[in-house]
Amino acid sequence: MSHEVRVLAEADLRRAVPLDLAAVDVVEGAFTALASGKVSPGFFDNPKIGLPSLNGLMILFSARTGLVEAMLMDNGYLTDVRTAAAGAVAARYLAPEVHTAGVIGTGVQARLQIEAAHLVRPFKRIQVWGRDPAKAAQCAVDIGSKLNIEAEVQTDPAALVAASQLVVTTTPAHEPVLRADWLHPGLHITAMGSDQAKKKRNRTCRAGRRRPLCLRPRQPVRGLR
Repeated sequence: MSHEVRVLAEADLRRAVPLDLAAVDVVEGAFTALASGKVSPGFFDNPKIGLPSLNGLMILFSARTGLVEAMLMDNGYLTDVRTAAAGAVAARYLAPEVHTAGVIGTGVQARLQIEAAHLVRPFKRIQVWGRDPAKAAQCAVDIGSKLNIEAEVQTDPAALVAASQLVVTTTPAHEPVLRADWLHPGLHITAMGSDQAKKKRNRTCRAGRRRPLCLRPRQPVRGLR
């Protein structure tokens, strides 16, 4: 018996799935339901050789027969949108009123996380910190142009945190880039993609220091102290 599998390319998916409030709502609902299998590798040295750090595809199975219904050859695009929308879900329920946001990191997710956060907590100012000043400057230009807000590079990550009500960390750093003594009342932190034991970008978790702390199920917590 023949079985037709629909294959959608990245261009098709970009037209069908923008990063908007509808995408945020879908991801929020997906936290309570497992709908598909996903393959999404992460190779964070790839940019050094001109390749994206994330790639992948999604496979949709029939809930009735288990047969493959579709393959979404998104080249990591849907993963990017899903991850950014997940950050926005956290900000929607946990972030305070935001006037200034900060992002630590300068890649694709730095841009998308801030774009998504702006959907649910509109702010007028963004600060960007990155280890590469040129990349930080370009990231600030891109975000400011996309959202039509004031955007600037911050050379001191501690000053960025001090000025912000919402901070997103978006680096695969193995050493902390955000520290506990920088925390202040009224601050929301989205630590995006801390999904491997070696990723230790935030040294912010001390018993009784701040609450609440929300971790994704099975989220690695080694190295948080």
